[in-house]
Amino acid sequence: MDFVRSWAPLVLLLSATAACSNRSGRTLTLETKLPGSFQQLSNVVELHDGHIAFADTRERLFLRGDLRTGKLDTIGTRVDTLPSGAAASLYKLPGWVAHLGGDTIALVDFAAIRTTLWSESGQALKALSLPPAGGQTPVLAYDQSGFGYKADYQAIVGGGEPGRTMRPDSVPVLRLELKSGRVDTVASLAGPEYGDAVFGEQTQQVAKVFGPNDLFGVLPDGRLWVARARENRVDWRGLGGVWLQGRPHEYARVPVTAADKQRVIARIREQGKGRGLPDTLRLEWPFAASKPPFETGLTNPTGDVWLQRARPADAPEAVYDVYGPNGAWKQTVTFPTGVTLAGFGGGGAVYGIVKDGDRKTVGKYQLR
Repeated sequence: MDFVRSWAPLVLLLSATAACSNRSGRTLTLETKLPGSFQQLSNVVELHDGHIAFADTRERLFLRGDLRTGKLDTIGTRVDTLPSGAAASLYKLPGWVAHLGGDTIALVDFAAIRTTLWSESGQALKALSLPPAGGQTPVLAYDQSGFGYKADYQAIVGGGEPGRTMRPDSVPVLRLELKSGRVDTVASLAGPEYGDAVFGEQTQQVAKVFGPNDLFGVLPDGRLWVARARENRVDWRGLGGVWLQGRPHEYARVPVTAADKQRVIARIREQGKGRGLPDTLRLEWPFAASKPPFETGLTNPTGDVWLQRARPADAPEAVYDVYGPNGAWKQTVTFPTGVTLAGFGGGGAVYGIVKDGDRKTVGKYQLR
């Protein structure tokens, strides 16, 4: 399985992370790519027959593609409203794809906050009945032993009323048993750094933009990793619940610039327009002085964790630090310009989202 981005407040979603000075390492060679183009792509999951499943989150489509022939099929049906008990074949905003055991894949609907199960051939099977633990946020991570995983950001999201201070020092990672609905806590992420945000005449505590933000992910067998942003290391939880602490890896800090801040504030204003945010409202936000060591991550089939370094806004290439299942740093991988990691496949395949102007497609690469 792969990583989980923090499904947290707007400021956490806007957070990015830092870069390292060592740019030596391996690169990628393109094998093939889909001939079509898309607006905004999710991750990519490789199926047993070599097809791939992914979503166009802007067009709101669930797709199944064949890189060998270029054939592309739309799976299921996009709808604008989704009533309770709707058929599993319907979705509002397909946002993430996961591979469960056997022939089953999962589609996470960000708008409906539900997960539907599908066969690899594209037949809708059922909607998962997930317990409400951790608030109304989607479950993105699944192993192949019958569990889903999510971070419980309720204390942070729920503490957003002006004048109220909520500063949890840790965020629990919940494990949800899909069959019984049983929930337990299997890990803790460090809480964010906080500062004062100003909305007109009101001030409230929020997480700093570009502050350190831990990530977690899970392997098909249920082993779990946590990438620690403050220490820049990867810790592992074994099947018996015993933790292996990784070693910190040095990195070069990337300063948060005035242009970074202006870009974030402009995005907050743009997103706030639909919620009635006046253009003239005084708006200030707390920022970290520098970006942390990573911003996203995925796990490949051998259990290596690939963490994308944060970079300056004008840096053309995405660089990934690779950590092994023992927590040790292994190497860096530099992606071609305009390409970011989307998933992995058999035979060492690496899938990337390839940017071409305002459009994107999926490419299949090999390490070299």
